[in-house]
Amino acid sequence: MRARRSSRAVLALLVAGTATACAPEPAPLTLDEAADSLSLDRYLAHLEALSGDAMEGRRPGAAGYDSAAAYVIREATALGLEPGGVNGDWLQPILFRRSRVDPESASFRVGDVPLEPGADFAISPRVATDRVDLRAPLVFAGFGISAPDLGYDDLDGLDVAGKLVVVVPGAPDDFGSLEQTVLSSGASRDAELLARGAAGVIVVRTGGGGRRSLSPVRTRYVVPEGAGGPAGAAAGTAGGAGRDELPASLTVSPEVAAGWTAGVGRSFDRVLASIRSGTPTSFDLEAEAEVRARFLHDPFESPNVAALLPGSDPELRDEVLVLTAHLDHLGVGIPVGGDSIYNGTLDNASGSSALLTLASVLTRMEPPRRSILLLWVTAEESGLLGSEYFARFPTVDGRVVANQNIDGVMGMITATSDMLAFGYEHSNLSEAVDFAVARSGTPVSPDPTPEQNLFIRSDQYSFVRQGIPAIWVQSARSAVDPSRDAQGELDAWIAERYHRPTDDLAQPLDLDGVRTELRTVFLVTHHIANEMGEIRWEEDSFLYQRFGAR
Repeated sequence: MRARRSSRAVLALLVAGTATACAPEPAPLTLDEAADSLSLDRYLAHLEALSGDAMEGRRPGAAGYDSAAAYVIREATALGLEPGGVNGDWLQPILFRRSRVDPESASFRVGDVPLEPGADFAISPRVATDRVDLRAPLVFAGFGISAPDLGYDDLDGLDVAGKLVVVVPGAPDDFGSLEQTVLSSGASRDAELLARGAAGVIVVRTGGGGRRSLSPVRTRYVVPEGAGGPAGAAAGTAGGAGRDELPASLTVSPEVAAGWTAGVGRSFDRVLASIRSGTPTSFDLEAEAEVRARFLHDPFESPNVAALLPGSDPELRDEVLVLTAHLDHLGVGIPVGGDSIYNGTLDNASGSSALLTLASVLTRMEPPRRSILLLWVTAEESGLLGSEYFARFPTVDGRVVANQNIDGVMGMITATSDMLAFGYEHSNLSEAVDFAVARSGTPVSPDPTPEQNLFIRSDQYSFVRQGIPAIWVQSARSAVDPSRDAQGELDAWIAERYHRPTDDLAQPLDLDGVRTELRTVFLVTHHIANEMGEIRWEEDSFLYQRFGAR
């Protein structure tokens, strides 16, 4: 009897397999069918898996992040996506270092005057080397900004090669908010100085404050062997090849800087007033400095996860639309109310789950004309590092022509009747947004907080700095329910849950808001991949002029 039942079972399996093999392939989903098939149940299953306590907050380099990456790979495999990482794998491995200064080794003197660590100066650890030991002349270079297109250039006619460049943070008062934010960032400033061969940068702490830590921690990826040039700066320019960071970076107190400028007959306060008014004021400080320190490194690996949906159009399949969401969060940290797991449900298990949910319908449609790479990036919380690494060293053979980022499905907080589109004014990806909102009936509203420049504060900015147009669409601030205050609820979420253990699965979720946002984001993706002609910057965009026109 046992054998007979076994034979029947085998026969049943064979019949089922034959029936399956003979069954016709289901017809590809139409656009409307696909939009209607975005499953909230599937989305919630991914959300629960990726932000549950078992993932331990998905800190890069920790077991929880690796478990989240493994989950994404399993789901992508089941959907029929192809590996999009390195050497036919799903992963783009990245080596990171958490670096700090050995406090006993830190010393800094100008001429014959030693400065006091913590009170007078602090040294930023380097990742690419285990020590700094250099002597170099000092030169003052205002904000360290070179923007001749805006009528301002601290570095015009100034030789900074081999020198320690003293700068103050900020930008001229008459610069626009976006220009100020981009040009005053340490990344932009240091890339410019590195490209010009500077030995290092000394930033004056004009904001005040007391003693600084003698062992600040800095996390950065290690540039692959054979690659070089500063991120966001032209490769091959003087001093840039083979280097990824300035050899030295320090901060000093304003009192120290005032002493240096007084030594050459300059009032520090008057110099500040000059550059803030838009008049560059740069000069030699006629002094030589010596800086020494050892750096302690804690290496770890954490990969990006990449899944490919190949394009079908012979003329467009080598163009790649990269969809991004950061998979990482903060891990296990200081307990709040007895909870030490920083789950990151909204930030950004929600975006990571959205990518998988989008893939579940994209793989059931006709293959896209352009190729689509779904990219779950690591180390966003450490400074957009995983996306920057990919943007500099992409794993795809084709040309990345656009990025669409998801950093938080904000409709989870409050369902809204409108959308925000960060980056809308900078490229013709606005056409895809217009298509999506017209079809979904959720109009685009102006950015309610333009002064925050959110477009350059998430992973899409890594692509922008490499000259690639990008867009980021999320729910806006007009609640569907007129009795609710969407902006107020967002403000409360930031105050009570952002980067706290309370950003977990116990928080209320507005599924109507999730559905609307997923639908709009999907329609944007479809239009970029299938309907758009050449993807291009708007030529009057400051970001294009800064990064795209080179």
